[in-house]
Amino acid sequence: MAYAEKRGRKWRVKYQLPNGKEGSESGFETKQDALDWGRAQETDVKRKVFINPADGRKAFGEWVAEWLETMDVSEMSVQTYSSRLRAVILPQWETTPIGDITSMSYKRWQQHLKKRHQPNYIKGIEGLMRMILDDAVDEKLIPHNPMPSASRRRRGRHVTVEADDDYVWATPHQARLLAENARTLRGHQWYTMILTVAYTGLRMGEVAGLRRDQVQLLGLEYGRSLRVQWQGQWLSEPATHTVSKGETLEEIAELRLADVKRAKEIAEANGLSAGARLRAGQKIALPKGFTLIPPKYSSYRTLILPPFLADLLSEHLAQSTHETLVFPSQRGRPLRVDDQFYGRFWRPIVEGQDAEPARRGRRAQPALPPVEGLADMVPHGLRHGHKVWLDEQGHPRVAVEERMGHKLQGVEGTYSHTSPEMELGIARALQKAWETSAAGEQEPQQWERRRRSS
Repeated sequence: MAYAEKRGRKWRVKYQLPNGKEGSESGFETKQDALDWGRAQETDVKRKVFINPADGRKAFGEWVAEWLETMDVSEMSVQTYSSRLRAVILPQWETTPIGDITSMSYKRWQQHLKKRHQPNYIKGIEGLMRMILDDAVDEKLIPHNPMPSASRRRRGRHVTVEADDDYVWATPHQARLLAENARTLRGHQWYTMILTVAYTGLRMGEVAGLRRDQVQLLGLEYGRSLRVQWQGQWLSEPATHTVSKGETLEEIAELRLADVKRAKEIAEANGLSAGARLRAGQKIALPKGFTLIPPKYSSYRTLILPPFLADLLSEHLAQSTHETLVFPSQRGRPLRVDDQFYGRFWRPIVEGQDAEPARRGRRAQPALPPVEGLADMVPHGLRHGHKVWLDEQGHPRVAVEERMGHKLQGVEGTYSHTSPEMELGIARALQKAWETSAAGEQEPQQWERRRRSS
């Protein structure tokens, strides 16, 4: 039974907690206010909906540290969460008691974010914040999530949403022009890489992580393929490798780091000697930096290659000296899609550039024409374009989504399956698209109409 007692000029209430012990809360103006509050808590205890106010005083940063320890997600998700927490979320909320985060304080912070960051980045920040607070509700640290529900009608200024899709993607003709610019700038590998992305729809991480042993280039004209097994990412947090039977440090370094010479780094990271014997099932921490990790959403898949692309890859691999990766960087290291990649390679092949003589520390630069209609396109626009081509060609949805590395949901996902004939049909249609673009023939009118509307 709750009871109140005077403490200076204020009143304190004592009430019974679910474990039988006493809880207390101070600062009430009158005895009746204290008793009313305490009795309300005891009612919540009986209804089994009690939230201990003391738990809400836990600092947000302390809760986040506990939350991260329970996460069972991919290495890329760990890196993404850690980056967003470190850069944006914790500087604002780390020392704030989690129970003191209110809808109004969140909205003020949201307005601050909109002034400093792009919409897609803000969306990721809010998604992570919502997960953290939802789990705090589940753990009964707070009674409800203070973030406004996305479906809840809000007061405020109406914001017009553009109906047109303005994402920039490339047609086969534009992809060919882009590849020609890449070849002029850096040679055959980069020409082949652009066309590989355009005609397979690979994500850039999957391009960076494409191994030579994943490309099968012997066989019939339409019997050559590419296997998506890994994505290459530069990680700021160590990934973990589970040892297979008989596996050595050198084999792990070659498999996961694409460099057998990094076996020494793995040994040092785990306190092992260079020739240490490993046991099956043993967990090995990999050093930070370039790492081959499973593809996004575990979207392992094998893609039949159109013959022209299989021929280009055969020619490229015959010339390449990298022992593991299909598309290393210009210096023979793992590919890193960073500011240097955009500034020195991607933007010039999209937007064009004037010829420049050799300067100290930089080679001469050839003149490149801009590719009309692709202003502001990012590398992912090639993947978007690939999906548009497949849809326009009328392939079965299940085959298109599987090639893109997506899974259909619901009944369609359960009962639809991709047949070899569907895969072959895609490869043949892509070969035809290449031949049409290479011959300079006019592309389908719907692509041209779609390009103008964008």
